[in-house]
Amino acid sequence: MILYRLFLLFYPILAKLISPFNEKAKYWVEGQQKVWDEISVLSSQIKGPIIWVHCASYGEFEQGFPIITGIKKTYPTHQIWVTFFSPSGYLHRKNHPDVDFVSYLPLDSPSTATKWMEMVQPKCIVFIKYEFWYYYLKLAALHKIPTFLAAAIFRPNQIFFKFYGGFYRSMLQLFTGILVQDVHSKNLIAPLLKDTHLHVSGDTRFDRVLDIASSKNSIDWLSKLADGKIVVAGSTWEDDHKIIGSVLEHWNQCNWIIVPHNVDAASIKACQSQFKNSICLSEWLTQSNSMEKPMVLIVDQIGLLSQLYQYADIAYIGGGFTKDGIHNVLEAAVFGKPVVWGPNDSKYPEAIGLRNAGGGIQIKDASTLNGTIHKLLSNANFYNVTGDAALKYVQEHAGATQKTIDCIKQIYV
Repeated sequence: MILYRLFLLFYPILAKLISPFNEKAKYWVEGQQKVWDEISVLSSQIKGPIIWVHCASYGEFEQGFPIITGIKKTYPTHQIWVTFFSPSGYLHRKNHPDVDFVSYLPLDSPSTATKWMEMVQPKCIVFIKYEFWYYYLKLAALHKIPTFLAAAIFRPNQIFFKFYGGFYRSMLQLFTGILVQDVHSKNLIAPLLKDTHLHVSGDTRFDRVLDIASSKNSIDWLSKLADGKIVVAGSTWEDDHKIIGSVLEHWNQCNWIIVPHNVDAASIKACQSQFKNSICLSEWLTQSNSMEKPMVLIVDQIGLLSQLYQYADIAYIGGGFTKDGIHNVLEAAVFGKPVVWGPNDSKYPEAIGLRNAGGGIQIKDASTLNGTIHKLLSNANFYNVTGDAALKYVQEHAGATQKTIDCIKQIYV
C-alpha cells in the first residue's frame, strides 16, 4: 500500500516537473487539469447503462477493441465509456466512432473514485491487460459492480509474486473475473485467488489484426515508390535505427519505410539523422513526382502502420533492443509476411509462439539482420514458408473475443 500511495503522490509532481521538456508528460498534465470538466460534459449526455472499459494506452485499446465491439453487440442498449491513462491512447482515439464516451482516467484516490462512480455510474467494468487501480476497484467491489480484467498476462517476476507484493495480490481479488491469455498465467495466479472467476480466454489481438487485415485499406502513395522490395520497420526506437542504418548499404535496392514509435519533432529528427538521403512522409507527399530510386521514407504520422504491413516484403518490428521489448508482431504476421525483430522478446508469448511456428525470426545484431534479409530475399521457398507460417499462426489463435464475451455474460446478465 505504501508503494502505491507514493506512486500516486509523486507521479503528478514528476510529470509536472518534466512537462516543459516532455511532450507526453505535458499532455498528461493538461489532461488531468481538465478531466473533471470533460467528464461533467460527457456524463450529461448519458442515455443508457454504462459499461466502462479502461485501457492504459493506445496498444491496450487495440487489444481491447474486439471486446468493445463484442460488448456493443451483446448489450445494444448500453453505452461504452473508455478511459485512458496515457495521452497516446486518449489523443488518437478520443473521437473513435465505435465508442460513446472517451476521457482520461482521473488519477486514483478515494475522492476521485467516489466522484467518478457517482457521475458515470458504470454497471459493468472491464480493465484491459495490466491495469490495477485500487480505489476504483475497491469501490466497485463495495457496490457489487461486476469488474473484469481482460486479456491479462502474468509473469513470475511481477510484483504480485514478490514477498512485498501482498497489497497487489489483494488487489487481484477485487476483480469479479480475471480472463488470462494463457494457461501459464492461470497457474501463476490461481493460488492467489479465492472467489474471483478465473478463465483462459486467449489474446484478443489475434482477432483484432484479422479484422484489420480483412479491411485492407489501400494507401495510394505507395504506388509512387521506386521499383524494389519493400521493408517496413514499425514501432522503431533509436537502437533499431542504428541497427537498420548499419545494413542499409547492403540493401539500398530496397525501399525502406521506417515508422518510429514516437513521432514528435525531436524523435523524427533523431531518426532522420541515422539515415542518409531519407525523407519524411509529410514532406514527400508535397512533391508530385515519384521516387526515381529506392530510398528511406520516414513516416511521421500516426495510424498508418497496421495497414502499411500489407505492402511489405519483410516486416521489422521495433523495440527488441530496448529493455521493455518488442512491439506488436501480429500486425505484420496477419498479412502473411516474414517478421523480424530484436533479441528482447521474452515477455511476449505471441512473439515466442510466432518464432516457434516458423513465422518470425529473432535477430541479435546488424550481422544477423543482414543475413536474415539475404536469406529471405534470395531463397523463395524459405520466404514463402516463413510468410505462410506467420499467417497460419495468427489464424490458429483467433477466437479470444468470443470467449471473453461469454465469460462476461456468465456474470453480467
